[in-house]
Amino acid sequence: MDSDNRWSERQDIQLHITLLYDGQEVLQANSKNISIGGIFIDTALPVLDIDKRLDVSFSLRSTNGTQQHRLPARVVRNHDNGTALAFSDYNTDTLNALRVLLYDGFAR
Repeated sequence: MDSDNRWSERQDIQLHITLLYDGQEVLQANSKNISIGGIFIDTALPVLDIDKRLDVSFSLRSTNGTQQHRLPARVVRNHDNGTALAFSDYNTDTLNALRVLLYDGFAR
C-alpha cells in the first residue's frame, strides 16, 4: 500500500481475518499490515471489487481474554499480492483494541 492519505501509521502485523458480505463468509485471509484506518490482506488474485463494502472480522487478545471484533470496511485497492480495505464506523471497544494492538503490542 502506498502512504498516500493515511492518518495512522501501518504496522506489519499478521492477523487471521474473515471477510463477510451480508453476514456470509466471502474469504479468509491473513493481514500483511494494519492501521487504525484500514488493513492490507494477502490475496493471491484481486478477488474483491473496488468499493465493495464488507465486514472484517478478527480476534484480539486482551486482559479479559480473546475478543471477536467486526469492522465495516470498503475495498479501496487491489494489487498482485493483496487487497487494501479502509475501515469505517468504528465502535469504541474495537478502536481501543486496535490502538493497543498497534501501539502497545499487547494484543499480538
